Amino acid sequence: MIRDIIKKTLLEARGEQPPKTPPKNIKKILDQIELFEVYPKIFALVIKDDKLRARVFLRYQEFYESDSDSFRGKGFKWKDYIDFYKEKTKKDYFSYHEDFAGYNVPCTSIESCMEKIPDLNVYDMIMFSIVDTIKSMVGSDDYYLIGIDQSNGDDPSLIYHEVAHGLWFSNQSYKLKMSKLINNLQPEVKLNMIKKLQGYGYGDNVYSDEIQAYLATGLASDMKWIRGIKEAIIPFKETFSKYTSKIKPVKKTINWSTDLDK
Repeated sequence: MIRDIIKKTLLEARGEQPPKTPPKNIKKILDQIELFEVYPKIFALVIKDDKLRARVFLRYQEFYESDSDSFRGKGFKWKDYIDFYKEKTKKDYFSYHEDFAGYNVPCTSIESCMEKIPDLNVYDMIMFSIVDTIKSMVGSDDYYLIGIDQSNGDDPSLIYHEVAHGLWFSNQSYKLKMSKLINNLQPEVKLNMIKKLQGYGYGDNVYSDEIQAYLATGLASDMKWIRGIKEAIIPFKETFSKYTSKIKPVKKTINWSTDLDK
């Protein structure tokens, strides 16, 4: 099965670093990656395999919002992050793909990260082709990239959550409305939300963004017990609902570089 081939190719045990060059069956892996424009200038990379999705996004996601100053905004090596994460999670294997489902990164962070990579690998090459494809469509305009396991479906909560992040970055009207709602939150609700986000490992630079995304599109299970949270989500959901009609995934063809399409 294709899924078994992917898992075998992407096997990274005990902190082994990713391959620096594409494996022989790279075409079969690339065939599992799809790009959609889900909202104007908000793009979704749809990868059903959890490990592959995590590996493509890891460097850029941690550059954007890591809770560690050693990685947020820094050019870092994969091995250093693997060692850090295993120590943080107290596990003897790298469980990143098990711990996160969706990813979201603004173009400014992706492109800044690309300039600081000290150990280029095949996942970076994949991301380069994706970014080149998007930039060919949007030109010099800003864009936002999310990583999910579906382009649509019966449960759109993950898509909506990541689109909420994209709107926060790309739509000033949306950000202004959500910022006002955050400022109007009961202090205890906001404080408890931040405590949860700290526990999840988010950097403090994205607390407001995460608060609006969770309140607008669905709470994490342990957030549901925060006193006053049920009342707090109402205006956030009402505001977000005004944007959902434009969430219409349109598939785009990825222009894989010659190093990846053989």
